[in-house]
Amino acid sequence: MSAVCSLLLLLLLGAAEAAVAQALAPESTSPAADSLLLLSFRTRRVGVSTYAQQTDVRGRTRLTPNQSVQYRLFSDWIYDERGQPPFVREDYGANMLHTLRLGRRWQVGQLLHYEQSRANATRTGAWLARVGYQHRLRPATTLDTLSVARYVLFGGGAYDARNGRRDAGPSYGLDVTTLIYPGQQARQPVALRLFGTRSQLGPRVWQRTLAESYYERSFDDFTSGSLRLGYRSNRAEDYAPGNVQRIQSDTIATQLSWVYRLGDKASFRSDNLLALPRRAFLYRRLAAESDTVQNIGYQQQELDTRQEVRVNGKKLQFMLLFNYRERNRNYSLDNNRNLSPIRLAASTEREKIKDISEKTTLWQSELTWLPLPRHSLTLLGSAQLLRVDTPSADNDQDRDEAQHTLRLVWVGRWAGAFRTSLAVGSEYRQFVFIRAALSAENYTDRLLHWEPSFTWAPGRFSLKSTYHLWVSYQVRDRLSEQLKNRASRVLEQQQQVSYQFTARLLASLDYVRRENRIGLLNWPQFKESPLDTTITHDLSGGVRHSWGGTRGQNSLRLGYRFLEQRSHGRAALLDDATGAGSTLIYLRSLTRQQGPDIAYERRTTSGFSVVASLWLQQLRTLYRYEQGTGAYIGTSYTTADLERETKNLYPYFEVAVNWRIRAFHRQ
Repeated sequence: MSAVCSLLLLLLLGAAEAAVAQALAPESTSPAADSLLLLSFRTRRVGVSTYAQQTDVRGRTRLTPNQSVQYRLFSDWIYDERGQPPFVREDYGANMLHTLRLGRRWQVGQLLHYEQSRANATRTGAWLARVGYQHRLRPATTLDTLSVARYVLFGGGAYDARNGRRDAGPSYGLDVTTLIYPGQQARQPVALRLFGTRSQLGPRVWQRTLAESYYERSFDDFTSGSLRLGYRSNRAEDYAPGNVQRIQSDTIATQLSWVYRLGDKASFRSDNLLALPRRAFLYRRLAAESDTVQNIGYQQQELDTRQEVRVNGKKLQFMLLFNYRERNRNYSLDNNRNLSPIRLAASTEREKIKDISEKTTLWQSELTWLPLPRHSLTLLGSAQLLRVDTPSADNDQDRDEAQHTLRLVWVGRWAGAFRTSLAVGSEYRQFVFIRAALSAENYTDRLLHWEPSFTWAPGRFSLKSTYHLWVSYQVRDRLSEQLKNRASRVLEQQQQVSYQFTARLLASLDYVRRENRIGLLNWPQFKESPLDTTITHDLSGGVRHSWGGTRGQNSLRLGYRFLEQRSHGRAALLDDATGAGSTLIYLRSLTRQQGPDIAYERRTTSGFSVVASLWLQQLRTLYRYEQGTGAYIGTSYTTADLERETKNLYPYFEVAVNWRIRAFHRQ
């Protein structure tokens, strides 16, 4: 209710502001907008007892020709009425930047920042004064007016409250940005940026450093390349029991890209990335009597190279992609606890158990044939291999994961606005642990896909139908694990029917059915025994009427939605008198959600839009079962549990408002 009241208050204030602005602006003039306000609000029911709300207000206002203010206010809530406390997330934030130009080169201003999170019990804020200066790098050259440098110095105070502590201290930083054109014929500049900030919050230090450069050059009409260099450093400190924990992250990265085009027929692209991230977890005592924690860290090397070739012809189109990724991580220790050489060696050895190396090789190809102007046949294939290697003999995570896919897609367009498509595909996955300790988890997965669809839209009538059937056979490698073999079949179909009675009246009917069957698989005999089946029906239909004029458009939809989910499986029936026993039953659980569905939408030419929907859902759950023979060990129910039936009414709603408000000064 408070969120709705806040929204209504904002809307009333915005409407009053717009009305005053229109009254002050003479009708005979067309003044330019000098301020802008963007309002975004969304609230919805997520679950039976869970609600969500997001509000975002952004704006800018020009106070004078040389003075402006930019601001943002936002909130993000997730509310669960069953929780204690009921709010599981409640975040607020506010930012404001005030700038004043002093001539063509100087600029001063101030920045205000505040964030609060109730779930984490944290509050952070900062006030920073800013001084900026910019100038041309080649003032004597009249041909180069675009090479410029901008400098921003800022400093002030910061506040941080968490873990029952409140810290405050100075905060300052520097931001330098330059654009340099190497020569008179250069089309792209060299972009350089250096950014650094530091906040001293009592015994803690927050620090961030960024240095990066980017350059792109076209050598001729067919060849171009780009180079990116960067360094990032982040130091974040928080409280640990008796200590201050410091998380230090440093990354050096470089990326080289190359593009070569041979006319309109063929092209080659190469993207190569090398990154060297490093992270350390360091601790220092808050008091001399406190016990410290062991410092740990790791170094990592990342390599990612991607090579792509494309050939485009009138009848044939071809693409080949090769991608190789490698990640190596090595852990280390600092002897901050003054351990003896023997204990330090043992601790280091335990930490190095986590050392890991991952190598991924990927091949992808796509071939498209256009035999006729309205028909196409596409063949897609991929092969990927992931190899995980752990140097330590005590780490059993060494494994290989291989995946191969093949897919054939045919699309045909016929006369009478009729279109058909058919896709068939297969996948082969193999998961293998190298060492014997986890070899029981090794399996092979085979999948088959069949996807037909068609669309028919002759005039006012439209019919779209899609189907997707995929079958999976997962087989364990070891004979002792054959009872874990599973067969899965999923059939999903979607039907969409609509009819346009008039330009403003549309009727539609949507139906989605999904059936998932899981069974125990006997792979040598290729037989399966059903274990669980879930069938879902989702039917919704309605009529939408649209109207409007020069100021905006409106639409109202009235309909009905029916959702049903049935689950079939095995369970155990307990004796009502003794509470013991495990008689086998074939259980069917039924969940139905149905009710009227209404939606309203309005969009104006002035930048206002509202979308509201309500599904008055009646939820009903019940059970049906048949007794089997023999005993069963698994999920158990009593007769009273199976006879219990629930009925509830839940209004599921969603409201989204976006408003673009402009104000004007008197001319």
